[in-house]
Amino acid sequence: MERVDRSYIGKGNIYLKLRGGNTGFLHFGNCSALGVSFEEDKKQQKDYTKAGGGNTNSVSTISNVVGTVTALDLTAETLAPALGAAVSKIAGGTQVTDEVLPATGTTGEFIPFNSIPDKTQTITIKDGLDDSVLVEGTDYELTDNGLLVLEGSAIDTDGVKASYTKSAAEVLEALVEAGQEFSLYFDGLNEAQSGKPVNIRIHRLKFSPVTGLALIGDEFAEMEMEFEILSDGAISGAGISKFMKVAQAL
Repeated sequence: MERVDRSYIGKGNIYLKLRGGNTGFLHFGNCSALGVSFEEDKKQQKDYTKAGGGNTNSVSTISNVVGTVTALDLTAETLAPALGAAVSKIAGGTQVTDEVLPATGTTGEFIPFNSIPDKTQTITIKDGLDDSVLVEGTDYELTDNGLLVLEGSAIDTDGVKASYTKSAAEVLEALVEAGQEFSLYFDGLNEAQSGKPVNIRIHRLKFSPVTGLALIGDEFAEMEMEFEILSDGAISGAGISKFMKVAQAL
C-alpha cells in the first residue's frame, strides 16, 4: 500500500468568543503556537499469581484536557482572558479640563495623568490652589503620561490642575472578570500540504491566570496562556465530542 504523506505545519488565525456574550468570534491576534494535551488517569491491576509481575487488567480515563496558546499581539482583548480583566476603549479627542492631581512638590516627583494625553495638542498645567499657570521647563517637565517636578518648582502640596486632550487608548482592568468561559475557533491551514484548510473548534474553555508577563525587555514580548477544555453539556449525540472538533481537508 502506498504511503500517504500527511505531514503538518499549522498556520492560521485564532478567534475567541465569550460564552453568553453578545459578540461573535473575534480575532485573537498573531499567535506563534496553539496546542492541546490530555492527562490520563490510569488504574492497573497487577498479576500476583506468578513471578515476573505484569498486569491482568487496566482502566484508563481522561482526567484533564488542557491547552496552550502563545500570543504575540498583546492587545487588551488578548490579555484580558488570562488576567481576568475588563476592557474599555477611550475615544481620542475628548477634552479634560482642570483634572485635579495630588502632589507633594518634591523635586523629581512624577505626577501621572488619569488618562493618556495627546501630546500633539495643548497641555496646560495650573497651580492646584490659585489657578496660576505653571511653566514647562521651569516648574515641570512633560512625559508621555504625566509630568516631573523640577527643582525650584512652584508645585507644592496643593497639587496641580491639568487640562489636556485624551489620546485614543484601550484600558484593561485586571482581576475583575475571573471565571469567564470562552469558545475558540482556529481558522487554519496546513502549510506542509499546499495550504489545505484545517479548522479546530473548542466548544468550552477557561483560561488559567497567566504566570508571567514581561513588560520591559529587549525582545518582542510574548505571552503563553494556559486554558482548560471543559465538557459542553449542550452538545449531545453519538460520536460527537463535547470537547473539541478537528477537521482537515484531504
